[in-house]
Amino acid sequence: MSIEVNQYEGATPWGNRGQYVGDAGDTAVEALRGTRADFTASKHKVFTQPCPNWTTPEMEMDNYRAVVRDDTKEILGLTGKNFSLYQPLAFAQFADDIAMNGDMKVHTIGVDGGGAKIWMLCKIGSVEIVPNDKVDHYLFLLNGYDGKTALQAMFTSIRVTCSNVARVAVKQAKGEVVRIRHTKNMVVNAAEARRVLRVGQDAFAESDEFMKKLADIPMTTSDWIDFCLTIFPSPPVGEDGEFSKRAMTRADNNRSTLTSLYHDGRGARIPGVQGTAWGAYNAITEYAGYHRQTRGDQRFESLMMGSGADFVRSGTNVLRSLTN
Repeated sequence: MSIEVNQYEGATPWGNRGQYVGDAGDTAVEALRGTRADFTASKHKVFTQPCPNWTTPEMEMDNYRAVVRDDTKEILGLTGKNFSLYQPLAFAQFADDIAMNGDMKVHTIGVDGGGAKIWMLCKIGSVEIVPNDKVDHYLFLLNGYDGKTALQAMFTSIRVTCSNVARVAVKQAKGEVVRIRHTKNMVVNAAEARRVLRVGQDAFAESDEFMKKLADIPMTTSDWIDFCLTIFPSPPVGEDGEFSKRAMTRADNNRSTLTSLYHDGRGARIPGVQGTAWGAYNAITEYAGYHRQTRGDQRFESLMMGSGADFVRSGTNVLRSLTN
């Protein structure tokens, strides 16, 4: 694997989640060794708790299985009996199959919920939108042992100058994620890895073209005001003909923060950024990554899989209308 990952060496620009493994080996399998994701899991039968008035001490729940981490004996999730376990080592091998041409390097490996979810973030390329403003391409691979999370491949961009994280800007949301469910007939092989790679290459190509178009589109003051009003609309008027002052204050504060990021955010002063739709896009991603309210420490999950990703997509769709 030939691409070096040194832009964020020793640090993670996605909320300090996960373990940096950029120097741990040339393959995903090597990088996995010795991390918290280096474990195996197995399925175990599930029984009801005994009740005093039962003639039998317990009953087996035949259609369910508990997924148990073999080393810690921690229960990671409850699944159906046909749930297909895809071990972390096989997960790493899948990443290596995707990188069959060598152009990928695992940067970070993360474990959530004691192993209920494991993920890898792998650098897979980069593009320069304007001079001295580079965006790195990452493949985010997620696998779940909680009985709910499918094996997923997401395509993510990280702006080097400011570490803004966003799923790739594609026209159809389905192009951002490839999902493989843990069913009895689950198929995860080299052919599937090649499909993931093709989808990712297409998504990155479309996203690169879109971001370069944004850099060529100037935004006037009135354009920016309209954009802010669309992203953070005023609250609706109630039955009494009044609007919530609290909601209006929140909308005004959000617009003010977004405007500040547009003019003075990270990388906003790079020539070719300020005053363009590309600058507006970066204000949106910086807002989502560092200023938008999230529950607890869930900002990373929100950016990758939740409302943060939806927020960036919504703003991106507004900007996309400018490129038509």
